[in-house]
Amino acid sequence: MASNPSSSNLLQLARQWAGQAVESGWLNPSELQRLEQLQTATPEDLFTSGGRPLVVAFFGGTGVGKSTLLNRLAGEPVAKTGVERPTSREVTLFAHESVQIQRLPSEMPLERVKTARHRNHNRKDILWIDMPDIDSIEHANRELALAWLPHIDVLIYVVSPERYRDDKGWEILLENARDHAWLFVMNHWDQGVEEQIDDFASQLKQAGFQNPIILRCDSREDLTARKPDDFGKLEEILSALANAHTISQLQSRGEEAHRQALKQILRETLTALGDNQAFQTLINRWRDRWQHTLKELEPGLQWPMQALAREVTAKGQKRLKRSKADPSEDHGNTPLSETLMMDVWVQKRLEDTLNQAGLEAESLSLPPQAIRRALQAYKPKLADTLVDKTQRSLRLALANPGNRLQRFVLKLTGILRILLPLAASGWAGYQVVMRYYQGYLGQGEYLGLDFAIHSGLLIFLSWIIPHLLHRALQPSLEKTALRGLKNGLEAGFEQIESDIVQILENLEQQHQQTLHQAQELMENIDQNAAPASQAALDNRYLKRMVVAK
Repeated sequence: MASNPSSSNLLQLARQWAGQAVESGWLNPSELQRLEQLQTATPEDLFTSGGRPLVVAFFGGTGVGKSTLLNRLAGEPVAKTGVERPTSREVTLFAHESVQIQRLPSEMPLERVKTARHRNHNRKDILWIDMPDIDSIEHANRELALAWLPHIDVLIYVVSPERYRDDKGWEILLENARDHAWLFVMNHWDQGVEEQIDDFASQLKQAGFQNPIILRCDSREDLTARKPDDFGKLEEILSALANAHTISQLQSRGEEAHRQALKQILRETLTALGDNQAFQTLINRWRDRWQHTLKELEPGLQWPMQALAREVTAKGQKRLKRSKADPSEDHGNTPLSETLMMDVWVQKRLEDTLNQAGLEAESLSLPPQAIRRALQAYKPKLADTLVDKTQRSLRLALANPGNRLQRFVLKLTGILRILLPLAASGWAGYQVVMRYYQGYLGQGEYLGLDFAIHSGLLIFLSWIIPHLLHRALQPSLEKTALRGLKNGLEAGFEQIESDIVQILENLEQQHQQTLHQAQELMENIDQNAAPASQAALDNRYLKRMVVAK
């Protein structure tokens, strides 16, 4: 961030931050809209060089005499009055010939600004503005008046005895009371009474003005008919304010008002973002919900997995027979992708569990949009993750049926059903040779039928027993497939849980970063606040014209 940024620069940074937060789903577009609508314009924006005049504007409703007051001040009819006033589309400026307004906001084109010049050196430090009526029958006129408000130092709120309780003007005053210095003029005083001044002062105290300056003016064209009023006091007060020191104080105060308005919006936006600590609660709650969902799924998955195990076994056996008939056929890969299909009920329950994370986030006052968006992007991966993990586990199970002990005993019986018959045959052969040799030498009899039967039985038993054990211990392909499916689903569910937790943890980091950036902006606002010595108002009139911050 730039050092000592202005409120305009801070607002631009805040808008960039909010735009990124909206794009990421952490904020609603309405939060960005609030920042877009926040104004940081100042009277200095109208001028390109220093030493500017005090910008003073007459502000009020139709028929209260704003134009009459300006004409009286100018000593000539520079502003429209009478029946033309409600339809006027212009802002009238009354300025010394040395004052040059060189920059106008885009919503205030030159054709809607009328400028009258004077050569009175005593009034060169004040730029007077007569604005359209705030209750104009044309909406564009009222919008023009509101657009000028940020470019004004002192607002002279003009009322009349019969219209000082005007709702539209009062509403605008309450919204902008802290942003300007205010003078209050009860015009057409010839028609008023002192009780109305007291009542108006009571209203202003409710708006935050502890000791408001209320001036009485009689601006009738017939000078002889005018009652004594405070118009001279009005000129005196404005002359006392029209100096570089007071203008600088007003500028600093306006700048500080913009900063505080921005800070208030950021503070409310931080509340909308929620507490980052709630993310850990969200993760824990989601994990509990996930485990609860798996327990609900377990009974319902038993029958589908058994049916799928039978289907996988049957297809594997068919492929084995075909491969025996045609040795060139690749029988090492069973087409599991054709049989491993995501159950619709399972997928629906898993998606509901993901949706629950968004509801939990909302209950924890966390922005749910970013969380829902991230989890929505993961939903298509649910089926792929389960199928992939189940395929891997099933292939591994079929490649290594049974447990380690079973595989060891099976391998041992497979060896014994070969070795034992060979050993028995070797022993029988040895006996045949030895007995034949002994019979030849006359030392014994030749072997007979009994030996042949017994040795044959021995050889048969030495083969049949390990053979039968080998077949008995042969793992069931269906059970092996079922075990592989169960292990695969468990691995798939664990992978999904790990992925979702990782997504939530990544979101937690993004949320923390978003919060941190907003907090940095607020700290920057506080660090660049106007010094107390500069903010303190030392003009005796000005102290009564502003609302305490």
